[in-house]
Amino acid sequence: DRIGRDLLLRDFDHPDLRQSVLEPRHFASRRPLMLIDWFTVAAQLVNFLILIWLLNRFLYQPVLKALDEREKTIAAELEHAAGVEAEAAREKAEWQKKNDEFSQQRQQMMKQATDEAATRRTDLLDEARQEYDALHSRLLETLKREETERQEEAERRVSDEIFSVAGKLLIELADESLEARIIDKFCRKLEAGGSEIAGQLAGQDGAAKQAVVRSTFPLTPEQREKVSGTITALLGVETPLSFEQSDKAACGIELCVDGLCVSWHFQAALDALKRAAGDYRDHETDNGAADAR
Repeated sequence: DRIGRDLLLRDFDHPDLRQSVLEPRHFASRRPLMLIDWFTVAAQLVNFLILIWLLNRFLYQPVLKALDEREKTIAAELEHAAGVEAEAAREKAEWQKKNDEFSQQRQQMMKQATDEAATRRTDLLDEARQEYDALHSRLLETLKREETERQEEAERRVSDEIFSVAGKLLIELADESLEARIIDKFCRKLEAGGSEIAGQLAGQDGAAKQAVVRSTFPLTPEQREKVSGTITALLGVETPLSFEQSDKAACGIELCVDGLCVSWHFQAALDALKRAAGDYRDHETDNGAADAR
């Protein structure tokens, strides 16, 4: 038998091991291969349970606890990270909102500043234009006024010179007959004034006062006597008189008592004519100014 001669199976005298694979097996005639030792099984079971408990107590529980703690730590960290992320998102949104508001405010302020600058520029230009117009108007008015004043001054000087020359001519052309007529006119003026002139010259006490008679020509003794008699008759008392000659007035005579004077001379007519000429110039100036406005 080839199997029987194998060295590996030499010491085994078991029929199943030595039986040929072609031969039928007779299990019933064979005895059991192995007996169960229940004590060993129970001991192994107890050992297994003890091993399980030990593994669970010293290995699985610490590992599971560590895993749970790690999981809780990770969950807490994730929750904290989520909170931090949410806070960051909220702060980002708030910052973005503030940034947008700041941008809007900056744009509004820039627009407001631009508008104010444009308005201020327009106002300054308007003020400058108004000041220029006012200055130009004042300059034109000043030039026109100076021109008018120069023209009026020239006309006034010409008029004064004309009237001065006329007065001098009247004085130079006056003769005895003209002087006599002036004395007559003066005496008639005193007589026509009557009590009114007498009251002005005599004063409140009615006493005689020093009187001065001034004329632009020398008076003859007859003329002085006539004037003195007229004044005495006017005042009602003997009045001390002094006669003076003056060329301040144009061809005339006057009586002065304490600063009060009664006169008749051509100068009054020349002054009236001069005033009329001045009034005419003023009227023409006012009309020219009204037309200019």
